Amino acid sequence: MNDEEKFLKVWNDPALFSYNFMEIQDKNDELVPFKFNKLQRDFMENMSRYNIILKSRQLGFSVMICAYAIWLAITTPNSNCLMLSYNDESKRAIFNKLKQIYKSIPEEVKPKLLRNNRSELQMENGSIISCSPMGNVDKGRGNTCSLIWISEFAFVKSDVAEKQILSLEQALNSKGKLIIETTANGLNFFHGMYIKSKRKENFYKSFFYNYLDGKEMFLEQYEEARDTWKNLHNNVPFSEKDLKDDEKELLKNYPNMTLDVLCWRRLKIENSSEDKFNQEYPISDDVAFISTGASVFDNKRVSTVLQSILLNKTKYLKKLEIEDLPQELEKFYGRSFFMYKSPTPKAKYYIGVDTAEGTKKDSSTCIVLAEEGEEVAMFKNNAIKPWQFAEFVNILGRYYNKAYLVVEKMSGGHSVIERLRYEKQYLNMHKYKSYDEFNRIVYNIGFDTKSKTKSLVINDLREMFEKGQLLLHSAEILEEMKVFEISDNGSMGAMSGYHDDLVMALALAIVGLKSHIYYAW
Repeated sequence: MNDEEKFLKVWNDPALFSYNFMEIQDKNDELVPFKFNKLQRDFMENMSRYNIILKSRQLGFSVMICAYAIWLAITTPNSNCLMLSYNDESKRAIFNKLKQIYKSIPEEVKPKLLRNNRSELQMENGSIISCSPMGNVDKGRGNTCSLIWISEFAFVKSDVAEKQILSLEQALNSKGKLIIETTANGLNFFHGMYIKSKRKENFYKSFFYNYLDGKEMFLEQYEEARDTWKNLHNNVPFSEKDLKDDEKELLKNYPNMTLDVLCWRRLKIENSSEDKFNQEYPISDDVAFISTGASVFDNKRVSTVLQSILLNKTKYLKKLEIEDLPQELEKFYGRSFFMYKSPTPKAKYYIGVDTAEGTKKDSSTCIVLAEEGEEVAMFKNNAIKPWQFAEFVNILGRYYNKAYLVVEKMSGGHSVIERLRYEKQYLNMHKYKSYDEFNRIVYNIGFDTKSKTKSLVINDLREMFEKGQLLLHSAEILEEMKVFEISDNGSMGAMSGYHDDLVMALALAIVGLKSHIYYAW
């Protein structure tokens, strides 16, 4: 490879360009070549057009994206890079990083600056890098951008974030990149975007980086924590006998976890709280999001169970593992319908059924519970019509040994009950007693959800969950439990913008389980 080829290789690679031409301050405030770390390289090599990054603090993403913007502006004339953050102070910090990195580049490599003010670098090659807080002004309008970066997006007010994001997406040029990068900040608009990206329900590619991924960035802090522990404990080092149960699980489940890291984690938590630590330094993306409202379910237990499901890589049964799966169930399998256990002969099963209208808003859901409280199957679909759902529930119930059905009556539930009972002759269904105008007893099929009955069934669910009497396999149920709250007036339900269809189906299945009724036919 001749010199020209070597130069072009460096010129066309942001990581090589940064290492050869840029300098940053190290921990001793000395200027050193900017060499991308493992996480920075991973993102650069795998980013897409639309990217969303959830991360631990202090992993070096801000300085990496600043370097990428400068590389893009220098190597691609007439580039427009828009750098956004949640407030003025954060914007100033980003712009100062930009200027420091740009200043470190050799004069013969970088274009001269035509403008260098408090928020913009304009180069003589026509490229512009501008920094701005998000605010209420439409940032995307009138721009055609090669790069848009939103730093700490989770801290932007949800109404502003929702308003701005569509405009910013439209402002990208044909080869442009949009990067959303942030630590978590509760259950807000960013949380919804990130969860959808994980499920591939939007066109963003999701990335998650925990504090172990960037372990080398914290080495001095680990050493300081180790020394602090010894000073507090008569010079006795932190050891395995000091570990709590959750710390033992972390040591067992994460190969690069060490006692030094756990000592640092322990002291960080003691200085604030476990919830705060998990938000700032998440080990997994599911523990990063903390509900700030009046959660009905214990956040710590929800996060622990969810983490266990993800760590154990709980998977639904493969089609080949299931015998005699009816065609009506098979056509939904792996998309809307998932089984964790096949039906056992003579076993009793209880199915909670929550019906929606099939308009792609709320979802029609089923949870199948075994008699011991284990979730054995789950269905969730937001497009299925009530009459189609009735067909599905009929086959599902019969497949699970003519299971006991608890069907919620609201929305399309009446239609589902009518079809199941009178058209399909399904007899093993929940009933409740009421009185007519002549004080005669009337038995009604289904479950009538009112504020009082909803409170009762949700509290039954909460009790069984917190006592460890439920074995759940679907991560989506736990995600709904995280956003299930009680309002000031006592009503229960999902936070605004979220859903609770699976939670309600689970609560209905527990109604059946606790009734100890099973009609044979």
